[in-house]
This record gives sequence, structure tokens and C-alpha cells, in this order.
Amino acid sequence: MSFFSKTRTKATELFFDAFQYLQRQYDQAGEVFTPASPFGQILTVVSNLGELILFYIEAVATELNISRARNIESIYGLSRLTGHDPSRGISAKGIIGLRLNTKAASLVDGDYVQILNYAPLEIGQNGLTYFIKFDSDYIRLEKTTSAFVNVELIQGKIEDQTFTGTGLDLQSYNLTTKEPTDQYMVDVNVDGKLWKNVDSLYDMNNGEECVMVKTSVNGGLTVFFGNKQFGEPPALGSIIKVNYVKTRGSAGNIGGKNLDIKFIDPGTDPTGEDVDLNQVLSLNIIRNPMFGSDSEDPQFTRLIAPYQSNSFVLANPNNYIYYLSKYDFFSFVDAYNTKDDEYLDDDNIIYLFLIPDIAKKISSDKDYFTVGESEFSMTADEKEMVYEILNKSGRQIVTAEVRINDPIIKQYALNIVLRYVEGFDKDEMHAAIREQLSTYFIYINRRDRIPRSDLISIIENVDGVDSVNVFFISQENEKAIRDGFYEVPVYGTDPVTDQKVLIEKTKVEIKTGEDPQLGLDEFGDVVIGPEDLAIIRGGWDDRNGNYYEKTPNKNAVSSLNIFFKGTIANNLYNKTQQSKFNDLKRSRGTTIATSGNSRSTNTGRLKDNPTLKAIQGN
Repeated sequence: MSFFSKTRTKATELFFDAFQYLQRQYDQAGEVFTPASPFGQILTVVSNLGELILFYIEAVATELNISRARNIESIYGLSRLTGHDPSRGISAKGIIGLRLNTKAASLVDGDYVQILNYAPLEIGQNGLTYFIKFDSDYIRLEKTTSAFVNVELIQGKIEDQTFTGTGLDLQSYNLTTKEPTDQYMVDVNVDGKLWKNVDSLYDMNNGEECVMVKTSVNGGLTVFFGNKQFGEPPALGSIIKVNYVKTRGSAGNIGGKNLDIKFIDPGTDPTGEDVDLNQVLSLNIIRNPMFGSDSEDPQFTRLIAPYQSNSFVLANPNNYIYYLSKYDFFSFVDAYNTKDDEYLDDDNIIYLFLIPDIAKKISSDKDYFTVGESEFSMTADEKEMVYEILNKSGRQIVTAEVRINDPIIKQYALNIVLRYVEGFDKDEMHAAIREQLSTYFIYINRRDRIPRSDLISIIENVDGVDSVNVFFISQENEKAIRDGFYEVPVYGTDPVTDQKVLIEKTKVEIKTGEDPQLGLDEFGDVVIGPEDLAIIRGGWDDRNGNYYEKTPNKNAVSSLNIFFKGTIANNLYNKTQQSKFNDLKRSRGTTIATSGNSRSTNTGRLKDNPTLKAIQGN
């Protein structure tokens, strides 16, 4: 078969090489062995089969590389080899307090109302089903008790599937569901007894009744049992019942304190009679349902899988980034320690830098420029929830301490100067520019800087814009110029605790006419410090005493200012040139990131990973 070349694998090339070979071997091949002859048709079929075989060989090789694989099943399967378990989804959780109201005195026979564990309810704000959870089979609310009983509120529906044990080693059972299932709330009972859930086969002791629950390659879940050496396989004929929670992920997160809760099932009084819980209960909303997360995006799986801890513990910053990134409640997750400085006492502290996903907090009547500034930082309840999640994980090492650092808000105003095509409505262009910029700032979570070129590129795509330039105004810089100085923090060591502390702030004088460009670089781009959060907001004065309104205002200087400085003729020549320019941009493959392709930007210090760089490049 030496007449075939390894570099010529296309169907046309295979056909041509084979035809040339036959012409050399047989004197009459050029007359009898033509493409129209039966022999030629056979040759065409064989050459195409060869190309098809090579195609599938290449496809198989591609699917064996997690950074290049296209099928979700391949990506999930390869991630499992690293120990990573792709998240199926996470239910939103909150806390509510329950007690009997004054109506219970006349509506309830007896001294108490009994409520079963996992009692379902519906919340009117989103129409989704939730349930309450506590540590016993039921709770009893006494008429004589005025204190609230706190219970966990969880979004989802509890379902189960049943299997029959085979008695064989390493049994596994796949559960397929139409909706995502919660990543952590899965209970496996064998003959009515709850078996312990572990992360790895090696976590199973000899003969221990344990089970592994993993995400299936098709998005469902699979339960795995041991082999007597590790764990214990269910006996032949045993009844295996798997309870799980179907979840709606991030849709279960609710803001505000006035939840419209309606219990679906009744409670019971001491005589066993049904009691309408909606009539006899008073509710206290302690913590709204939050931290619900959708199923893991395959692109995110590519990135995060290599950072799974082989020991399944939270031991270093990357482990924390990996674990918390499963919750798509955050737009940015970072973790770090200070082992590289001279202060030793805080080396066991893991510092978390978490920024909530603003896209999930913005209501229909708001955008990036009007959402409350507090929404960019985590609330006390949200921080408490993070600490609770980490504690309940059982993965933290004993010597580690976790602290959540609040971002330092840095405010900037954005001035836009443009020339536009005559005939276009300025109000419509203003609205379109604002909408595009709002989308950019919501979904792009760069942690180094905000380039002016990004915004120029976006605004250029708005209909009617001919030429544009943008300028950032730094509140920190304007204040320094106005005051004539700025302060630089100086750190030292506390003689008592031997820890790093702020000693003083050194004053740096600014000479007349000098511009220190605080918060900006030589290109005029916004520079973001390690713990900074840059936002477009006003509410401050510049060096000339001009007050910038907090949110965009067309009639005053504000956080977003668009200046229309001139027009160009809307003639055939200009239209032709614009069309050529648009074609050129399309040939470059210019795209604007949206929520669909920005998911992988929330991984903090993992941004230097080559896989992430490749994803961001695409």
C-alpha cells in the first residue's frame, strides 16, 4: 500500500492516488477503469469509506482530550478521571421561623400542631416548590410557646427510585431524571437503612456500608457500591431506595424579606385531624433562599477539573476556588493566603474574595448603572451561608481558618464623546449604548483592568455611531487633586500578635498642575487592585467642583455621560465605506461576550491557566 501517502487523506486525494496506481499496474486502466465504470464506482466508495474511517479516528482522538472534546459525555467522563464530579445543580436554601398564631387557639383542638419533616410549600414570588427540613421526623409547635422554631427552607421536590441488589461487587445504578438533581442531597437506603455517602472508593473501610454518588456522563446521577475489600455490596434481593431532590437551581434564589409562602400539605392536631398550616402559622424570614446554582457548564468543567483535590479536602486556596466555583451565585471567586510574606501568624488563614453575580440580582426595571451599590458586596447573611457551606462540607482541615474580605469599592464616571450619522435619533442611540455597556459590565469580570478599547469596540457597533472615544474619571484621583494630597498605607508587625497590621497612612503631596492618575494607567484604562472592585457610579465632585450624579442623567453630569459632538452625511459613499468596515470586522471574528460565554471568568487566580486563556480567547 505504499502508493498511499499519510499526508493525503482526503477522499479526492485517496481516489486520485489509487487511480494513478491502477493506471501504472494495468495497461488498459485508462480505458476500462474510468470513474463511470463499475470499477470506478467501487473505487469511489472505498476511498470515501477510507476518509470516513479517518474522520472517526480523528474524532475519537479529539474526544479523549478534555480541552478539545465537544461531546458533553466526553467532557464529563474525562473530568471524572481527575476526581472531579460535575455539579448537577444546587438547591437554594434559606431559614424561616415557625410558631402558632392567635388563630390557633380556636382552630386547633389540643395543645399543639404537628408538622412532618420535608413538608412541601410554594413561594408566590417565583411559583416554585420548596420544603422544610429539620433533624427529626416531625416538630410540634405548642400553643403556649411564643418562640419561633427555626427550620431550613430548601427549593426542590423530593423523589425516589428503587432498585434490587445483585449481590455482586462494585454494583452501580444509574438514575435518569428530566430535571437536574441537587448535587449533595442524595440519600441511599438499603433495606430501609441509610448508608454513608463518601467521595471515593478508598474512603470505604472493609465491610463498611458506604456508597458513592456521582454525576452521570448524561447528566443524571449514578450510585456506586464497594466490593467487600472496600465497603460492602448490597446483598442479592436487597431493596435499594435512592432519595434525591429535583432542583431549579438559581431560579430558586429570592431577594427581599416578604416571602409569599403557602404550605401545600396540612399539619395535624393531637387527635390526628388535619390543620391548615396557612391559617395557624406565623412566619419569620431569617434568611432568604440563596446560593441556588444551575448545572455545571461543560466549558467550566474543562477549566476546573484539573484543580480537584485528590484528597477531597480544602487545604489550599485553589481547593477553595474549586469548591466555591460550583456555586454560580458568584461572578468572581478568589482565594489566597499570605505564606509568601514575613508575617507567620496568619499563614493558616485562607482569605476569600467573593463578588456576587449581579446578573442574578438585577430586576427588570434596573440595569448595571442603577442597581444598588450594596449588591456588589456580600451581605452578612450571604457570608454566614458561605461559612456554613464550608463547615458542612466536612472537607476543611482542622488548622485552617477562613475569612471573607469585602471588596474595596472604587468609583468611576464614564464620559463618551461621539460623532454620529445624521438622521439617527440621539435618544435611541443613547439607550442602545447604555444597554450594551450595561451588558458588558455585568458579564465581563476582569480583575486586572477595564480597557477603554473594549468600550469603544462595543459602542462602534451601535447603529448610527461613526466615531467614538471614551474617558474614565476616577473619583479617587479627582479627590486627591482637589485635596492636594493622597495617602499610601504603611504596614508593619503588631508586637503583641506578631501579625501584619496597618501602622499608618503616609501623606503624598500633589504639586500644582500634577495629575497622579490614581486608578488609571498610561492608556487611561481603569486599573483594578487585588481587592478592588471598580464600578461606574457618581455621587462625588471632580477637581473643578462638578458634581457627578450617582446614576445616569441626561440633563446633568452623572456617572454615564454621552456627548454628541457632530454628524456626518448619510449618503451613499459613507454607507458603502461603513459596509466595507463591517465586513472587515466580521472577517476578524469580533464578538461581544455575553452570559453564555463568560461563565468561565469566575475562577479568580486560576485565570493564568492555559485552558482558561484558550476559552477566553475563543
